[in-house]
Amino acid sequence: MPRAGEYSYYERIGEAGRAHAVGKPFSDEDCGLYLLRAGALLSLLPPPPARVLDCGCGTGWLACFLARRGYEVVGTDVSAGAIALARAHPLFRDAGETGPPDFRVADSEALPFTSEFDAVVFFDSLHHATDDGAALRMLSSAHRALRSGGMCVALEPGRGHQAKSAAIDAEFDVTDNDMPPGRICRLGRAAGFSRSRVAPAPQHLGKVLYGRSPLPGFLQHVIVDAVLFWRRWRCGIAILWKD
Repeated sequence: MPRAGEYSYYERIGEAGRAHAVGKPFSDEDCGLYLLRAGALLSLLPPPPARVLDCGCGTGWLACFLARRGYEVVGTDVSAGAIALARAHPLFRDAGETGPPDFRVADSEALPFTSEFDAVVFFDSLHHATDDGAALRMLSSAHRALRSGGMCVALEPGRGHQAKSAAIDAEFDVTDNDMPPGRICRLGRAAGFSRSRVAPAPQHLGKVLYGRSPLPGFLQHVIVDAVLFWRRWRCGIAILWKD
């Protein structure tokens, strides 16, 4: 079960916090990095009009992006406050040829779906699992929700996130854990996924290539190679497939 604060987080962050959440990714100082990650996701997913489940969708910005691309999208979140904000989102209310996302209140540990989706996405949400048992239940629910041949893509913050988020977790009674791709792949196999791979996280390459203090070209090549090797396993994208 999620910690109590996961249910009430959007009520407790205040008007300014909710405005920031609804405005993401454009309201965030890391907007460019969010968009890099969203672009990577779009490159990994099967082509539209595949049916996609966005688990832990928050206020729905990613689900709306997917709908605009032509996917049939269901977005779920354990917080009724988040889903209310997503349903009222003014910018993307009529997104996509397939219509706006279908937003529903649901716990990712016990999703009410069986063999309905071509892809399941965890975008900064799987790391809110309280422990490995909860993460395994989330991935097992995702596996059950997928059709045969479907894929699960997890874009998570990776190692070091738990320590950085300690103050927020204490204030709002929420959970932020390290969720590196190796851990996701291990839990994914236990959940029934037949194979997996890890792709580099594009936000780290973006910081090197497009940061405010660009490096000389030869140094960029060296650092990019290092980032591809190191960050892939520390903070990469985990991709899982169901037979």
